[in-house]
Amino acid sequence: MQCEICGTEVSGKPRRVVIDGSELQVCNNCARFGEVTDKFSPVPRKIIPQERAFRAPPKPRPRRDEFREMPEIVPEYGRIVKEGREGMDLTPEELGLKIKEKASLIRKIERQEIVPEDSVRIKLERELNVKLTDKLSDEEWRAGKGGRGLTLGDIASIKKR
Repeated sequence: MQCEICGTEVSGKPRRVVIDGSELQVCNNCARFGEVTDKFSPVPRKIIPQERAFRAPPKPRPRRDEFREMPEIVPEYGRIVKEGREGMDLTPEELGLKIKEKASLIRKIERQEIVPEDSVRIKLERELNVKLTDKLSDEEWRAGKGGRGLTLGDIASIKKR
């Protein structure tokens, strides 16, 4: 066998070394250029303490329904924004300047072409002194009221194995 670094014939058993992440079989002279890997090093067994070895898994915590706590925007939000703006004798441009949003965004919200993001909704509620959200009661939530109708989860009962 030949040394993979210098090419000389290796007498006896070649040495295995790691050089720059590559494992090579080299002669004794070239073994100094890398880290020798053929030395035997026993790996100790991991000892698991007895009290933790057979412990039951922790009980899963009941998941909190995050959507239940989220306020839902009212269906007639466009009309409320428009009436609030007109009640203060503001144009869409003037309202946009006050809340630092574009007038085109105000118009689209009033026509209900888009649903305002939370940051814009909060600005509108504060400036116009109106309420654009409604929190559903538990009965309405279970009944599926809230503008979205029934979902598959409302109908199906899912059984876990």
